[in-house]
Amino acid sequence: MRDLLQEVRELGPRGTAFRLGWELKVRSGVASRLGLPPLKLDSLRARQQYPALDWTLRLPFPDPLRVASAMSDRVSAEAAKGLLGEARQAAQGRIVCFGHWQADYGDPVDWHLNPTNGRRWNRAAYWTHALDDEDRVGDVKLTWEVARFPQAYAMARAATYFPDAAEALGAALLAQLTSFISENPFGRGIHWNSGQEIAFRLMAWVFAFDVLLSRCEGSAAASVILGDALLAGATHIERHVDYARMAVYNNHVLSEAVALLMVGTLLPDAPPAEGWRRLGGELLCESAERQFYEDGAYIQQSHNYHRVALQDLLWAWVFARVGGERPHSSWRRAMERSLEFLLAHQNPADGRLPNYGSNDGAMPSPLSTCDFSDFRPTLQAVSLAVRGERVFETGPWDEEAAWLLGPQALDAPLRPPHRRSVSFPFTGYHVFRGGASETFASFRCGSLRDRFSQIDMLQLDLWWRGQNVLVDGGSYLYNGPAEWNSHFLGTASHNTVLVDGQDQMLHRRRFKMLYWTQAAQLRFEDAGTWVLASGEHYGYRRHPGRCRHRRSVLFIKDDLWVVVDQIDGTGSHRARLHWLAGEFSFSSDEARGRLALSTAQGRFGVAIYDGAATPLAGTIVAGQEDPPRGWLSRYYGKKVPVASLAAEVTGACPIVLVSVLGADRPILEVDGWRYKARAGKSTVTFRLNDGLFEDIST
Repeated sequence: MRDLLQEVRELGPRGTAFRLGWELKVRSGVASRLGLPPLKLDSLRARQQYPALDWTLRLPFPDPLRVASAMSDRVSAEAAKGLLGEARQAAQGRIVCFGHWQADYGDPVDWHLNPTNGRRWNRAAYWTHALDDEDRVGDVKLTWEVARFPQAYAMARAATYFPDAAEALGAALLAQLTSFISENPFGRGIHWNSGQEIAFRLMAWVFAFDVLLSRCEGSAAASVILGDALLAGATHIERHVDYARMAVYNNHVLSEAVALLMVGTLLPDAPPAEGWRRLGGELLCESAERQFYEDGAYIQQSHNYHRVALQDLLWAWVFARVGGERPHSSWRRAMERSLEFLLAHQNPADGRLPNYGSNDGAMPSPLSTCDFSDFRPTLQAVSLAVRGERVFETGPWDEEAAWLLGPQALDAPLRPPHRRSVSFPFTGYHVFRGGASETFASFRCGSLRDRFSQIDMLQLDLWWRGQNVLVDGGSYLYNGPAEWNSHFLGTASHNTVLVDGQDQMLHRRRFKMLYWTQAAQLRFEDAGTWVLASGEHYGYRRHPGRCRHRRSVLFIKDDLWVVVDQIDGTGSHRARLHWLAGEFSFSSDEARGRLALSTAQGRFGVAIYDGAATPLAGTIVAGQEDPPRGWLSRYYGKKVPVASLAAEVTGACPIVLVSVLGADRPILEVDGWRYKARAGKSTVTFRLNDGLFEDIST
């Protein structure tokens, strides 16, 4: 009852009333019995009396020849050939999923197949009940992925670089598109279950038609098929967008709003078009103001979802201009704030960011040959849109901007980002930067303001000389086996402290957390030779002992970190400190709580001590199955074994744990009340007062 009341409190009266009504309608079967009938597209077209090709006259994307010319010295011959190979494989049903791994959906494509186990969804199920078979079939995202049509981008872009392949790729894509529409009638099956999935599919089809299909044999037939699909998709989204707006309220509503704006713009003569454009614009403005926090962080506090939201806004930017309107100022402000926030967290060596927050492998429009984890394509496009400046030198990441803003945008002046230590106080992100910009850390300490799905307060993600040595484990699968879902989102898998085996929040359902963690920032300071951040959270106060976890992180530029964790409360408690490493070979000394990683830039070490500077014994595993431990998932649906170091202390509070991280072999010593830590060529002395650093000397 307490948990139920907490859920109602966090949903709020309006959200609770909507969700109760929605669940009643769906679970009772009323939704399927009273579902609106399929569209009568032929009669709608007759009433409109517009030629089938009219919608194609407002397509926004540049001539592929211009894009190919602009990118000729930016995309390597090897990368272009790789794209062509991906496109040809996709024509045979072998699709690159989630930007990284290939799955075989068959030739012709089986649109209802889970490619990892061969099981199929019921194509005839009404969309509100299409997921009822999930326990048997598996993670629906593995089937949704092919229906997002990432292959459409690959085929269209490959034909841009290899025009001789255009007809074959266009024919294959048109066959897949026709097959999909035939096998997924309006309102039936899993591919109508999510408005965002429909939106991403329509975006892919519009891009592919403009760039590829319109230049191939059969373009007239394709335009009719796609015109119908646009009408059907926008109609379904409009009917049910309130679910995304009221019950989900994150990137889903942004994506659905973009689809409404896009279709309303492309089909101005359709009777609902004006309403779609208006509603799409209103939702975009509402979301830009509400979902993008004042310090630049995104409502889902996930770097990957943040990129999804920015790609949505970039598409809105494009279609606002097609409609003869200026992109709304709220979109610009959201994109500006986001740009500063994400650049602050970026590794300049490869464009990656910490694997922070939920990561479902989503990328609405894959428009570059860069790795999925590389944020440079989207951030370059955002900077060019809102500032008219490039933030990166020329490279393959320029392609996204070339498609969305035109090749001429790439001639803009360059203003590289200034990499520095920075705190984002509204959401509580802290970034430590060294003298070398490729050595940095991200520390999270701030109260949760909205629904959140990773139970990871005070997580520390650390990059050393461009190597992500201490990592966030990622998400792996949202809808897979429960033990794996719980592992990747739970406190125990993150670089923080678990108290008495309890998570910081309650994982009530798959996407529902209760008792949103509250936290306080205590200090952030860059003193030149060192950077310090301190904070605490109160996620354990609902349990006996009312424990508080306080963490202080001291960075001595550029090779040494000291992390102090203190657990306060009443009575005796068990504290477990965990560090998850990146993909490196390693050696270990469990008796002394030491882990050594062999990286391309040298040896990086982790050592755990108690408050008296005595080494703590720990356990080190990699790739443990039962229970899961020692796994990293950078790409949705894939996981790799990595080193996991954990040390436990049981006793009366306060419990103090000190970690020394850095180059070579980190060491901690104490003389009286003064500590001395060393790593590589860096040394620091300090005192501790209630878990906080004092009297720091380097």
